Amino acid sequence: MTSLNNNRGWTGILALFIAAVAITGLVFTALYFFRPEALSYLAARSQRLTGAFSYYAAGKQPAFYALTLQKNGTDLRLPPEGVLEISYRDEFMITSVVSDDLLGRHTTASIEGWGDADNDIGTLFEGIKKVNEVMRSDLSGKTQTTARDYGVVVRYRENEIGRATVRLVITPQDWLRYARESDNLDDQITSLRKAVTLNESDPGIRKTLAALYLRQKRLTEARTQYLAVIKMDPDDGFALTQLGAIAVQNENYAEAEKYLLRAVSKGTDDSEVLTLLGYAYVKQGQWTRAAQYFRRVLERQPDNDSVRYQLASAYEHLNQTSAAAREYERIINRDKQAAHAWRSLGDLHMKSKKYEAAVNAYLQWVRLEPKQAAAQAALGEAYGRSGQSAKEIESIKKALSLAPNDPVIRFNLGAAYERAKRFEDAIRQYRQVLKTSPDDADAMARLANLSVQNKNYQDAAKYYETLLKKAPRDVSAHAALGFVYAELHQYAKSAQRYEKAIALGGEPKSTLHYNAAVAYSRLGHEKQAVAHYEKIRPQTRETISAAANYHLKAKNYTKAIDLYRDIVKMEPSKASSYTSLGYAYAAAGQTEKAIENYLVGLKYDREDSELFAQLGEAYEKKGQYAKAVEAYTSAYRLNPDTRVADRIPRLRIKLLQQKTAKPDKE
Repeated sequence: MTSLNNNRGWTGILALFIAAVAITGLVFTALYFFRPEALSYLAARSQRLTGAFSYYAAGKQPAFYALTLQKNGTDLRLPPEGVLEISYRDEFMITSVVSDDLLGRHTTASIEGWGDADNDIGTLFEGIKKVNEVMRSDLSGKTQTTARDYGVVVRYRENEIGRATVRLVITPQDWLRYARESDNLDDQITSLRKAVTLNESDPGIRKTLAALYLRQKRLTEARTQYLAVIKMDPDDGFALTQLGAIAVQNENYAEAEKYLLRAVSKGTDDSEVLTLLGYAYVKQGQWTRAAQYFRRVLERQPDNDSVRYQLASAYEHLNQTSAAAREYERIINRDKQAAHAWRSLGDLHMKSKKYEAAVNAYLQWVRLEPKQAAAQAALGEAYGRSGQSAKEIESIKKALSLAPNDPVIRFNLGAAYERAKRFEDAIRQYRQVLKTSPDDADAMARLANLSVQNKNYQDAAKYYETLLKKAPRDVSAHAALGFVYAELHQYAKSAQRYEKAIALGGEPKSTLHYNAAVAYSRLGHEKQAVAHYEKIRPQTRETISAAANYHLKAKNYTKAIDLYRDIVKMEPSKASSYTSLGYAYAAAGQTEKAIENYLVGLKYDREDSELFAQLGEAYEKKGQYAKAVEAYTSAYRLNPDTRVADRIPRLRIKLLQQKTAKPDKE
């Protein structure tokens, strides 16, 4: 019985075990089809139980299952090789490590490159600090970081048992925020450049970056950003306006006009755009269009004196002096202390030759800015133009006391002294100008002219020579130096200077040719002299005579006769005209023509002993001794010292011989 009962006991236990296994199988099968997550949980728990048993019972290395964290106050689990994304707004903490080391006594977790300790469990990490740190490091490099991964290393004692990842995410907005928070302009620009790279289609970032470039006067980079903006949005009025402003600063006024007109066409017609457009037209010399846009600004802003000033200037260039004066007066009526308007009004009156009105305007300028040398100098010039010489000198002297080293004011004082015939005072001022400005050509020229006026030709020559070293193409200086050399009897140098003045196109050409001819004549260079005489227009008796005499000496009788005929045509009632022509005929062997012209000459002047002498020579040459004696006798009666006096007795003897010889022949 006992044996039977024992068998039945074992049989019951086995049956229970089999039933339990069957039930367990049915449970797992049901979970697999209807609650798989529960099955996974049970499997994990089973794995953990097995792992824990292996760790504690067998002393094996524990397995890593997950990290538990808190992110912005929310609990999270991060599995092995999982990724936790953190932005600048987030903060997080590793609260524990889930492993076979249930108590976690020997298990640690550390974030590589972020945490500072061997174990970062329980440490609060702030995303904003790390984002800022990463961006600071990226500022000096070319990297365009959008995210940076930090490994979370899980260790048991010294051995790594698992890993996860914390990913720091950096967005364009982070760079914008960093730029706003930074006080360093260069850092702001670099931050925005990185933001643009991360989000190239955001026009707002580009505009902000362009504005920073403009603050640093980096016009090319600013222009590039605004061009990118209008490529995205061709109607962006702000970008078009800024492109126009940049073009103005780059002095590319045609481009400025293009962009600003586009801005206006898109409805951006505020005063800034209209003013810039007017200025662009000013720089292109389109004064009518400039005035048009300035008027539009003033319709909206009638108190905008700077634009009104520009409008007045445009009217001046359009020769609308009354309109210009009216605008300057409007500025003055609004502000009696507007010195620049008084000055411009005075300048306008000076151009219009309203010198008394200019004096009144400049007096107001001097009242407002009595220590302004330019104001005193302008007043002095107005006094001078209005004929008030003493006041002119007084005002310019005041200007000079305010700016003693200003060569222009000192020169003007010298000129004022010169107009007042105070030549020694003028010379002193001009010399003082040369002490401070040795290259001042105007002062040097005035000193040279005054030296000529005082017949101090040596000093004049020195001044002109120095002047020509500095301005070798100064025609007037070459001509003046030609005159000075002539007065010093240095005719070769004189001729050289006149030749240079002619070559440079000096005027009047006839005067220069005449002076050159005279210099060559003094040198005995008749050929060169005649070459210049012949270029003088209109020709005079003197110039024609000089050329005719030269050709006569050169035995070019035909040319000489033609020239003397021109003199006869020019002065047909003068005996000397026929005398010269007759002499040319005589030299050419045309004695009859010579006699004919001598006789015509005697009709106009019978008191010319030389004319009778030449007539006598012509008759003698023809063998008409009686007529020759008669002409010689007339010359002798008029001038006992005539060169032909000794011919009279000789010819009378010839006449007697002729008379006595005739009967013998018969």
